[in-house]
Amino acid sequence: MSRGFLYVVPNGEGARGEAVSMTGGRALRETPDAAARAAIDRARLERMFADHHLLIWRTLRRRGLDRETAADATQQTFLIAAERLDDILFGSERAFLIGTALRVGRSIGRKVLRWQLEDDMDLRASAAGSVADERSAIELCDLALSKVDPALAEVFVLFELEGFSSIEIARMLEIPVGTVASRLRRAREQFRAGAGRIELALRREGREGNG
Repeated sequence: MSRGFLYVVPNGEGARGEAVSMTGGRALRETPDAAARAAIDRARLERMFADHHLLIWRTLRRRGLDRETAADATQQTFLIAAERLDDILFGSERAFLIGTALRVGRSIGRKVLRWQLEDDMDLRASAAGSVADERSAIELCDLALSKVDPALAEVFVLFELEGFSSIEIARMLEIPVGTVASRLRRAREQFRAGAGRIELALRREGREGNG
């Protein structure tokens, strides 16, 4: 018997809504102990998926993947988790999944990244509506993130948006803590510059609309 659970690709943001059977881990003999262990593993995988799949998908989207590719990378991340379940410490599931997802995202390559934006993309931000609207604020945040170098943006997302510590990020990305601090500082600078440019564009659009 192998570990497995049903993975449903997120339906939000245009992602596909199909179900995929996921299995992993070494084969277990059909014994009561093996069956009990398989049930425990399955329950753990299902709990990990329920708790973290949207976070993983959102992180991959912010890493620069389009909706469909992010859904595929999310599925691959949980397949890896199923294969390596014995290596995942209890309480470290989120860190393992995000670290794995980022490595999967990087392996896909820059050719699928959406962060090469058109020159007039800033002007389109006003179409999202009022910045007081929650959805618009998220879209504007993602737009500002699109101006940040991908290697810096992933540190920014993990620290500022997902709440990981510098030590946790260093472990996930397998880089020194000092490098995390350096990337975070540079990411903040680039994010502020991008957000400032977007704000100016919105103000200009507002003045033109009232003129």
